[in-house]
Amino acid sequence: MTKEFKTCLVGDIGGTNVRLAVADLSDGTPKLGAPKSLPHAGVARFEDVVDRYLKDLGNGMPDAIVVAVAGPIKDGEVRLTNGQWSISEKSLRAKGFGFARLINDYAALGYAVEHLKGDDLAPVGGNQPGIPGETVGVLGAGTGLGVAALVRDAHASSVMVTEGGHIAYAPVDEVEFEILKVLRTRFCRVSVERLLSGPGLANIHWALAQIGGIKADPLTPEEISRRAAAKTDQLCVDALDRFCGVYGRYAGDMALAFGARGGIYLGGGIAPKLLVQLNGGTFRRCFEDKGRFVGYVSIIPTKVIVHPFASLLGSAEAALRSLADLRG
Repeated sequence: MTKEFKTCLVGDIGGTNVRLAVADLSDGTPKLGAPKSLPHAGVARFEDVVDRYLKDLGNGMPDAIVVAVAGPIKDGEVRLTNGQWSISEKSLRAKGFGFARLINDYAALGYAVEHLKGDDLAPVGGNQPGIPGETVGVLGAGTGLGVAALVRDAHASSVMVTEGGHIAYAPVDEVEFEILKVLRTRFCRVSVERLLSGPGLANIHWALAQIGGIKADPLTPEEISRRAAAKTDQLCVDALDRFCGVYGRYAGDMALAFGARGGIYLGGGIAPKLLVQLNGGTFRRCFEDKGRFVGYVSIIPTKVIVHPFASLLGSAEAALRSLADLRG
């Protein structure tokens, strides 16, 4: 008989912190307890972060563990993009967890869709109805550009993780064609991620300076956003508006690609910080700019995930599904 797993340690490994919580799985709806964010700088192993968290919690070893990571997972192992840690499901089981699984960070957001509602989501560009129960696309600009979807039909749902952030950037007007031309001097191939990410915002700023013959100091994405919000630097204002336009148009393309009539949800670290700018009109106008298919996308809601532990909820949902499979 398969062991009944009632508690699961859920994790989300970000660029600077590890978020951990214990999920109660006993009634089929995950409930997060004791969520905590811990820095991982200088920590030799992920397992050491787990040990510290569980020691501070003082409640013993949860039955299972599911961790969301940014990086390719192969045969239950991952080496994080920053190269700091290598993690394996085998090593986690060796710590005493009865079940261990590593999942992609955008898979976690896809799974979280089932549990996000109300104030967990901030609307962008209105409150379009969408079609309840249909597919939801999840994408997000952050360090890179993640893309996934919770694919639904009348009988079931499943998470699809893609490398959609690496499709080619498609300009639509003269300025964007010039941006592409400039960025090709820096990158031999210009993917959408070269524009839709933190470094991507800096790339847009740099390209616009080159196009306009403007001598501009290199700026961080945070400084570009700050100056744009304060309207103290027109180049930053233009760069951020262009970023929102590319973001909206790409989100609309993904809505078409996935048939995501249930909605497009924006994750990642950037969107929650740019709610005012994303609601400025450019994002939604470009989202709906789909020619003959404007009617198709105009009913699709666009929302920003603002739940602080959405990935942990998703990891808990992934645990529920995996354990259900084990029980057969």
